[in-house]
Amino acid sequence: METTLKTSKLEQYFSPFRENTIGANHSFESIYGTQNLLYADWIASGRLYFPIEDIMLRKIGPMIANTHSFSSQTGKASTYAYQYARQLIKKHVNASDTDCLVATGTGMTAALNKLQRIMGLRSEDNIYNVKLHFDDERPVVFITHMEHHSNQVPWYETIADVVVLPCGENNLVDPKILSEELKKYANRKLKIGSFTACSNVTGIITPYHELAKIMHQNGGYCFVDFAASAPYVKIDMHPEDPEQRLDAIFFSPHKFLGGPGTCGILVFNENLYKSNFPDNPGGGNVKCTNPWGEYHYSDAIEVKEDGGTPGFLQVMRTALCLELKDKMGIENMKNREKELLNLCFSELQKIKGLHLLGDLETERIGCVSFTIENIHYNLIVRLLNDRFGIQVRGGWSCASTYAHFLLDINEEKSAKITNGILQKDLTEKPGWVRVSLHPTMTNEELLFICNAVKEIASNIENWKKEYQYSPSTNEFDNLVVTETIEEDVKEWFSI
Repeated sequence: METTLKTSKLEQYFSPFRENTIGANHSFESIYGTQNLLYADWIASGRLYFPIEDIMLRKIGPMIANTHSFSSQTGKASTYAYQYARQLIKKHVNASDTDCLVATGTGMTAALNKLQRIMGLRSEDNIYNVKLHFDDERPVVFITHMEHHSNQVPWYETIADVVVLPCGENNLVDPKILSEELKKYANRKLKIGSFTACSNVTGIITPYHELAKIMHQNGGYCFVDFAASAPYVKIDMHPEDPEQRLDAIFFSPHKFLGGPGTCGILVFNENLYKSNFPDNPGGGNVKCTNPWGEYHYSDAIEVKEDGGTPGFLQVMRTALCLELKDKMGIENMKNREKELLNLCFSELQKIKGLHLLGDLETERIGCVSFTIENIHYNLIVRLLNDRFGIQVRGGWSCASTYAHFLLDINEEKSAKITNGILQKDLTEKPGWVRVSLHPTMTNEELLFICNAVKEIASNIENWKKEYQYSPSTNEFDNLVVTETIEEDVKEWFSI
């Protein structure tokens, strides 16, 4: 029997935001005909938003010029707008007067890598003069088992020892384990905890302020990766308890509603800055030069790390996304996500052989990942797209360490998977289907997704006959129809 639900007040509240989302009523031609596009991949990237695009086009666009000038009207307007956008971003995360903002790259990956460089933690920048055979001189970094690759792999390229904290009960992050691990490294001069604010696989939220307190009580620093959760949660670098402060945060605004085309955001306390020269020397951060090789950089950290023409449009767009987030309301989003999660859990749990990942009782953002016995995750993703127009993502979501815990992969199995990947055979590569439940999603849309998954589970024996698996790509190609997407995309570039 099909589930029917009345429209909630929160669903009605978010309806105007949905209608202003570019692509909300879009359709496309799949190999099985015209499909209404239903986007459920928000945790990977957000969607463009009409009012923000309108501001960029009509208000900001006509006045665009390079920054670093107050003499012309366009230069003055662009410089002031850039500076004001930076103020809005710092205000949104409750940054202090001693916190510095750096906008860089296209997401948190660039932000974290920059932080590591300006702290002198990369091996080629070793300002700590660490003798690698003296362990007590080496920095130590603690990360959780739930990290995205972007908050794990970059640390392996530093001079630090990296400790992946063992998981607690129900595969959750346990602050007590951090306390125990810190005791083993009490003699280390530099201790850093770099923790995800929530999993990009299960959406489960970590107790990062509690972890921060433990780090500070042990003479360490706490960095938090808000890439997955920043669009939906309050970010507070300086809560009431000073021991719970966050020394650095980084996030990817492209995951916000309105966010594609933004930059990576890094906010860190100035006492972390160890570099004697800018990470990117150039125009904008040098005071002067002369023909005899003399040159002088700006003393202000934010200016020093903003060399060249800044990504001022990206920063302005980021500020607009944060304003939109505040307009939607964090509590409204949180409560709407709960409604969607409860509906999603109840429907998907009816499907035989389907397994939901992560503890279902722990607070999470609107993110659900699942597997179905004997059906490849990427085949499910392909069928959702081809037959239903639903946009989700399959794989291990750049969180292969977490995959070991979620899918109970032992060392022997892991070695087999790794060997296959290195041999370019992805047959054994594990994964799941990930569905993002955005507050603007309607109950009808979510039920459509759940019913589509049910249909796939029921019809898989017939439907899979039309596809062929490629071990080298881990994808499924249709045997009946040849796609034209590559040619279609080329037409986008005709002016």
